Amino acid sequence: MALRLDTAVIRGEIDNTTRDNVRGKLWLVGREDPVIIDLRGNAWRDVAGCKITFTNPTPSPGPASALQPKQKGHVGDITTSHKEELESANALYIEWFSEENGRVFIEGTDFEISISAWVWEMDEAEEEAQKMSNLQAMREWLAGIIQRPEPRDDDDEEFDASEESWEDSLKQSDRLTDANMEAIEKYGIDGLHDDRIAFVMGWDHMLEGSRGRERGDDDDKGENWKEGHDGMPELDGIEMELDDQAFSDYLEEESEREAHPLQTMAHDFVLRLLTEIKEERAENAAESDGSTALDRFIRNSMNISGKLAGALGTQDFGGSFQTGHTLAILRRCLNWANDAFAALNELMEAPEWKDRQDLLNDF
Repeated sequence: MALRLDTAVIRGEIDNTTRDNVRGKLWLVGREDPVIIDLRGNAWRDVAGCKITFTNPTPSPGPASALQPKQKGHVGDITTSHKEELESANALYIEWFSEENGRVFIEGTDFEISISAWVWEMDEAEEEAQKMSNLQAMREWLAGIIQRPEPRDDDDEEFDASEESWEDSLKQSDRLTDANMEAIEKYGIDGLHDDRIAFVMGWDHMLEGSRGRERGDDDDKGENWKEGHDGMPELDGIEMELDDQAFSDYLEEESEREAHPLQTMAHDFVLRLLTEIKEERAENAAESDGSTALDRFIRNSMNISGKLAGALGTQDFGGSFQTGHTLAILRRCLNWANDAFAALNELMEAPEWKDRQDLLNDF
């Protein structure tokens, strides 16, 4: 995952006075010697050709220990006006893609910043080319997180429904989710509308340039998709037509079907947990950063309930095709249960919870 350094920065300097080379030094909390930076590429137009020096008035310990002492690689976005909320005299965004640490960035509005005069100036075309190069660097970094499997030629090969195969599939899904969250963190919601997220995620079929080739003119949106799909898909040569009554019967049958006992227990546990812990949760909300023992206890318990509903809540969960998927989900639920127990033990040892030992013991 990306390494964010801004809180740990004491002071630093970034020098792009030489074209196609960004050099710099970072002094970080807990480290005697500065981190040396030597990168290929240029900053954005506002500071390309300049030297930036910056100081953090309130540094604090951060993940600086994970940073290798020499950073070589490719520049990312380097600017003092990266986002609208950062467009102020002391805004700062410095990003690079390190051979040693992957994506590293500094972002904040509290730095004391000084920018030298331009030694050389970048034109608009050069800036667009640099931004495209930065997008490509982000795409390559995310591809390393995603680890897409090689495409298979054997489309007719029978699906492997084993637990191991499902676990691999779930891990792939987790990696995609992690990469997408990294993209959204960097580009924000705006990136969903201007193709940046689609590009860096490798979703080339979603890019604006490919839409016309795949779907035709805008007036025909939806029509190409519908072609050949007037009815429901065929299964074993039998076409399934939409039947309102059959669908209503299915919903009624689903609502009357008895839930799996494990699913019911998990659901009832979470409801009780959120009800009986509500007061304590409210009291801790102001100081909670999402990682307190109480947060972790609730989150892991909710993960179990949600995943069990997905794995055991379908009518055919007991079928042989679903067995591997169910086992893979249960294994994950076991990990969340262990994490929930660990968080619960922390709560039981905390002085502020000494009056609720009976409740915690029950949980």
